[in-house]
Amino acid sequence: MASPQCPKFDVCNAPLCPMDEQSLKHCIWYPDEEICRRKAFANLDWIKRQKKIAKKAKRMDRYFTFEMLKRNCVITKGIEGLDPDKPEEPQLKNWFKRHPEITEEQRRKWKERGQTLAAQTGF
Repeated sequence: MASPQCPKFDVCNAPLCPMDEQSLKHCIWYPDEEICRRKAFANLDWIKRQKKIAKKAKRMDRYFTFEMLKRNCVITKGIEGLDPDKPEEPQLKNWFKRHPEITEEQRRKWKERGQTLAAQTGF
């Protein structure tokens, strides 16, 4: 779903495109789907999270919204997205409760102490 302005438009199948605001507002992403491969966007935090989720997701049949991918939370093995067969809003509310945001300061302190984020957060 790459934007027509993107040089990879003809070969990209990523449902979320950094150059297409509509895809970010309305599309969903499953962990086994393509992720934007443009080097210009490789450092976007939400794309980094997609890559982590793709490696650690428990189920490939659960989706993530852009709002979920933007959340600065701990991504651990077994992370799950939302069930497409259930209403989104209550699931999204619960997902955000289970995945609290962490600050960069917290992340930095844990790294300095040599502690894992999972040990600190209980996830």
